[in-house]
Amino acid sequence: MAPFKLIESCYNKSMKTKADPMILEPEQLHKKQSFLQVLFPVIAAGVICLAVFILLLISTSAEPQSTEQWAQISTMFLIIPAIFLGLICLALLILLAVFAGKWNKSWPPALRNVRLVIIHFENNIQGLAQKPAQPVIKIKSIYAGIKAIFKKENISLEE
Repeated sequence: MAPFKLIESCYNKSMKTKADPMILEPEQLHKKQSFLQVLFPVIAAGVICLAVFILLLISTSAEPQSTEQWAQISTMFLIIPAIFLGLICLALLILLAVFAGKWNKSWPPALRNVRLVIIHFENNIQGLAQKPAQPVIKIKSIYAGIKAIFKKENISLEE
């Protein structure tokens, strides 16, 4: 008798109920993530802004008073964030100045020396900038003093 041969058929294999997860290469994963996390939101926001802009243009083109009102509103929407950002930058600058003054003592000697060199350089530059103006200021102050003396004498002579 011939030995039985085991025939492989599709009935002998276990059925796969779940699809194999697709394994993405890092470059493909990065491309997909950059599209979903960066490009798609930017494009969607642009399309929404463009749609709102076109809607406002169509709805306010017939009424001049409405156009002026929307112009004022849009100006406010442009100015308020700029002021807010400016205040944040100002607060940050003041905070850094305060901390730089307090931290000056705890800085390493090398950084402290660099800061002192910069301050000395700044004082030299300010002195050089003021030297050309000193003769002009001196002449004007002498002239103003002489003028004030003669004014006082004219007032005392009239009395």
